[in-house]
Amino acid sequence: MSALMNRLTRDHRRFARIMALLDALVARFQGGDEPDYELMCEMLEYVVDYADQVHHPSEELIFTALRQGLGATASGPEMDPSALALAITELSDQHRQLEDTSRAFRDALEGIVHGEVLSRDAVAGQGQALIALMRSHIADEEARVFPVARTMLSADDWSRLEQQAPSAADPVFGQLDPLRFRTLYDYLKDEIDPEDAA
Repeated sequence: MSALMNRLTRDHRRFARIMALLDALVARFQGGDEPDYELMCEMLEYVVDYADQVHHPSEELIFTALRQGLGATASGPEMDPSALALAITELSDQHRQLEDTSRAFRDALEGIVHGEVLSRDAVAGQGQALIALMRSHIADEEARVFPVARTMLSADDWSRLEQQAPSAADPVFGQLDPLRFRTLYDYLKDEIDPEDAA
């Protein structure tokens, strides 16, 4: 399998971990407790910055390569060209939705930290919407597009995509950015498995 696909799959596991933690914090918040806002804001900064600057642009490169190859090589029962084209369009749209939803939720949490009075239910609803969208998005990519990419794209395609893909290190699970993500790293450090530290 390509190094790029391995990275994207590993990113999905990492995002799932972040979403599980965020889900627990949002539930506490909705229940009336005061969660660790700094931790929540760091989680959202990680999702916004890493996902939107590195992960999603890498996936978009794969989507473009798949679109270009639809007419030429798509064959077999797992490659219905119209279903694949629809899945790619939906997932691309979701990348923009995830960015907007993440930023709005982060802005709301930062507003609370700075004394804004916001509806707890509305803010919790934003968090729940983000978590649900991220989880369904990852599941869709893993089920509908990644298997096709693994079979449809050639070694040359993967080599080209790996050269084009953004290459920034993961600032939490990879090369830590201690100024931005210390609270999140400290929270996760005992849970990070060696494969995720790569």
